[in-house]
Amino acid sequence: MAAGQGTRMRSALPKVLHPVAGRPMVRHVVDAAREAGVTRCVVVVGHGAEQVRAALGGGVLYAEQPERLGTGDAVRRARAAADGVRRLLVLNGDAALVTGDMLRLLMDRHVSSGAALTLLTARVADPAGLGRVVRGPDGGVARVVEDPEAGDEARTLDEVNTGLYCFDAAWLWAHLPRLERSAGGEYYLTDLVGLAVAEGAPVQAVPAPGDFDPVGINDRVQLARAEAALRRRFCERLMRDGVTIIDPATTYVEAGVQAGRDTVIYPNTHLQGETRIGQGCHIGPNSVVRDSTVGDRCRIEASYVEGSTLEPDVLVGPFSHVRPGSYLESGVHLGNYAEVKNSRIGAGTQQHHFSYVGDAQVGRDVNIGAGTITCNYDGREKHRTVIGDRAFIGSDTMLIAPVRVGDGASTGAGSVVNRDVPADSLAVGVPARIRRKPPPEDP
Repeated sequence: MAAGQGTRMRSALPKVLHPVAGRPMVRHVVDAAREAGVTRCVVVVGHGAEQVRAALGGGVLYAEQPERLGTGDAVRRARAAADGVRRLLVLNGDAALVTGDMLRLLMDRHVSSGAALTLLTARVADPAGLGRVVRGPDGGVARVVEDPEAGDEARTLDEVNTGLYCFDAAWLWAHLPRLERSAGGEYYLTDLVGLAVAEGAPVQAVPAPGDFDPVGINDRVQLARAEAALRRRFCERLMRDGVTIIDPATTYVEAGVQAGRDTVIYPNTHLQGETRIGQGCHIGPNSVVRDSTVGDRCRIEASYVEGSTLEPDVLVGPFSHVRPGSYLESGVHLGNYAEVKNSRIGAGTQQHHFSYVGDAQVGRDVNIGAGTITCNYDGREKHRTVIGDRAFIGSDTMLIAPVRVGDGASTGAGSVVNRDVPADSLAVGVPARIRRKPPPEDP
């Protein structure tokens, strides 16, 4: 259910699209359902429907709730899309902390008990704003009372409804029309609990794991709390897989991140998006790696790496920036304040401090001196620079693209190269003149 406006977020963005650990909160719910084995996901949309559809894309079905008339009405809107199924999971779109294991637990209890409906409950220190679970004399669930309807006695209860349910589909569709509007004008899905108990249909309650926060995300405070909980969960997952995280409290790991064993992650490091990090790496401190693949034994210190690939044994930083579209082959070393954008850097190449390589193809074992810049933009178009294997680019060289520097060629310090440099030649001056390289001195 993802149709609510979420007015307490005070945002133009639909509530369920606010990111938690790098993904819209509703995506976490859909992912958990798929992990639990759900093959048909129906998302009920309303406020910001087109934005929600764009964020989730294909792979799910959609049902529209034109008016926000409560959870009972939202589920009724999904009937056509859910036609033909025997059992339904019903989940709140803001339950970002739910896991596949938790949903499997709920589903297994529902199936084994033969219940008409099964709900996940939790005990909390502060149940304000949540539906209270009222137990009967036999200890079974008697009804769920929503907070606006709860009397003084119900408000003292600490067991709450988490908004996660499993239903027998035939029973659900037969009983949804029997829901009555609340004083606030909504149809509460939780009223089905009382209907089931009244007619003797079995109802099951499954206690949530102790680390599950049943409070949905309704404002920015709860958003931050969910972010911290998921970040802690992802850090713990990596550590159990053999990754050392020096200080989990200051390490920010998003949902899609993977890292190999014996990698060490230092404080104030952000691992974001679909990032893959190999074994034996050292990442951080003060680094950001986003949507990138990092090979084994790499070191990224106080630097940014975005949308790029690093082969094994690459060193980046400190204070370097690898921008999207870059590919650094094995053994590349980027020094202080080096920047690479949309370029491939060959194996063993060293790019030294205060340098920029953009839209370039750089060969193997090249030395790029401090202050070197590929001047790739002429005010209208971007142009390519090609540097051959074993070239030596002197400090403060300006390479005016499009330009090629051949294998084994060199440029003198401070040169402005605006013409191709043949292999094993030397370019010096402003603008650079091409000379034959002097023979190497005898040792």
